[in-house]
Amino acid sequence: MLRSGFTPSTPNNERRWPLAALTRLLRRHKPPRLWPGMAPIDARPPRADDDALPAIVVRAREDARSRVALARLGYVAVRAHYARCKRQGQDIFTGLVHQQLAPSMDFVRDWLMEERKRIFVRARWPFLMTMLATIVAGIVFVAVTRVLE
Repeated sequence: MLRSGFTPSTPNNERRWPLAALTRLLRRHKPPRLWPGMAPIDARPPRADDDALPAIVVRAREDARSRVALARLGYVAVRAHYARCKRQGQDIFTGLVHQQLAPSMDFVRDWLMEERKRIFVRARWPFLMTMLATIVAGIVFVAVTRVLE
């Protein structure tokens, strides 16, 4: 039998297996290790030979780095900073200046719309299943009360 950590393997450790299962569920996952000298693509500074590349390639690199940096900041923080920049009438999103990135406000607005859609899609399935379970529980409750009358 495969040991998943969610069921006791022997009757001796009945007190400890729920704790082990919870620690396995709640532990933080470590990012993959990189070889020495390697850095994630989004952490690498722009190269000096970027001038040799076509402008569309350089722009695509900056957009990819900006998307990763925005995702790291999180939807709420980006939206708050976006609103602040919008009130001040800025054309460039200044929340990523510390990472040498300057995405346009239109780019950040598009990212916020995409992220909002992604959040709704991710939350839709659990919401529908919870609603279905609530409806079924209500029907079962009514049926049981009718039988017990």
